[in-house]
Amino acid sequence: MSLRGLLIVPVLAVSCLSVSAAVPTLESIFPPGGKRGTEIDVTLNGKYDPWPCSLWFSQKGLTFTPDPVKTGRGKLKIAAETPPGPLFIRAHNPEGGTAPVIFMVSDGNEILEEEKDSNTVGGAVALDRSKLPLILNGTLSAGGELDSTRLALEKGETLFAAVEAYTLRSLVDPAIHVHDARGNRLMLEHDGANNLDPILAFTAPEKGDYVISLAGFSHPPAASVAYTGSKSANYRLHLALKREQLAKHLGPKNPGPDSAGTALVPGTASIGTLKTAGAGNLHQITAKKGDKLLVKVEGRELGYPIDPVLRILKPDGSEIRKEDDTNKSSDPEYLWTVAADGEYGISVTDRFSRGGEGMRYRLTAVAPVAGFTVTLDKAGYVLERGKSLDLKATVTRLNGHKENLSFSIPGLPAGITVTSPGTVPEKGGEVVLKLEVKADAPAFSGALRVVATEKKAEGKGSEKTAVFSFKDDNYRGPYVIDEIADIWFVLAPVKEEKKEVKKEEKAAVKK
Repeated sequence: MSLRGLLIVPVLAVSCLSVSAAVPTLESIFPPGGKRGTEIDVTLNGKYDPWPCSLWFSQKGLTFTPDPVKTGRGKLKIAAETPPGPLFIRAHNPEGGTAPVIFMVSDGNEILEEEKDSNTVGGAVALDRSKLPLILNGTLSAGGELDSTRLALEKGETLFAAVEAYTLRSLVDPAIHVHDARGNRLMLEHDGANNLDPILAFTAPEKGDYVISLAGFSHPPAASVAYTGSKSANYRLHLALKREQLAKHLGPKNPGPDSAGTALVPGTASIGTLKTAGAGNLHQITAKKGDKLLVKVEGRELGYPIDPVLRILKPDGSEIRKEDDTNKSSDPEYLWTVAADGEYGISVTDRFSRGGEGMRYRLTAVAPVAGFTVTLDKAGYVLERGKSLDLKATVTRLNGHKENLSFSIPGLPAGITVTSPGTVPEKGGEVVLKLEVKADAPAFSGALRVVATEKKAEGKGSEKTAVFSFKDDNYRGPYVIDEIADIWFVLAPVKEEKKEVKKEEKAAVKK
């Protein structure tokens, strides 16, 4: 065999590489809120491959322009007509959408935390009090961090401060500290009246500078009780010199003045206050045998610190029923079927025997109205061509509801069909909706709603939109939004194939 005629022959080797984007992840947005009628710079904490991606909003009036170079950066324009309040944001591309993140729209003066190396009380940044009332947007970005702001107060002047962090689902349990200029702590507020976010009212004992500091503990709780932080531990600190200058959703929903007398008339609310510690309020109600009354006490739901306990009493004072918490709420309710005609008592007390002007409640006894709710197991679903997907929903029947239900998903794209379960259990429970996807179904990535409709022999039954609830095991009181009705469905594009040519050398030996 001779090596004189070595011939190099290129051979084409073809390999197929799938070309597709990755599903984005959106962990948080900073700032977590903005004033309507403005355009702000935002940072989307998450992963985006490729960049840019698009943003979906649950409310009209917002427009996002991504930065063409900086990943996760862009400008958010909030139209002047956008309603103030919370909304959901999702990042999405053709491959899918992210979990929803909360964003707040306000009418207030919004500023950003000033980035600084010091996290001590002594390193607090001075705040111009002429800017009050305002909302300070910040992030507890590292463990042990203490975000501090210094503010001058007159003697006897009261500062009102409220934090939104847990309520934005930031996974942090915040605490507010107030120190004097010498570093002495004068006040600490941890949990609020109905969730983990605190509110305080601090009255200055003398004229001078005071430091308002914000720190956070892990939520869900961790083994360590040290201050925590992360790039997604965002907060909104509301500061004002008058209580009414704070955003309305931060304060109690005033039910009106206390009702005159103690009689409770079915169908009419009775407003009350537990003014004396250790004492409850007793209401009288006249009821007939066979009456069905839904008796409910609202206190925490109105934003008051009361943890109400409800008791229904016989005419002789003996107890028929005692209710404390109901359905993950501190506010109790009970569907009462009256056993005999008579004058009954309904007692309202506080679980911890507290009293005071803030221990307010609203008591009602109304005829129950049959209804239902539908809760989905996920906030988003991924479909595949040529396959079916089981969408699980839990139906809760309320106050004797018996109608069967059918389900639909308006706007479902061509090539995808949904089949309702034949029947819904009489007592409610889990049902399965089956989505069938054809092999040639076009790609889709977007938000749709699942609608449940009563099946009635005559006339159209009532409709309810199914929701995904955020009330999981980590729930410690209401978020600004507890559930979402806009469910993300995605059927990814067919993966394109790109041919890559590799050169290999093959030696042929010519004799």
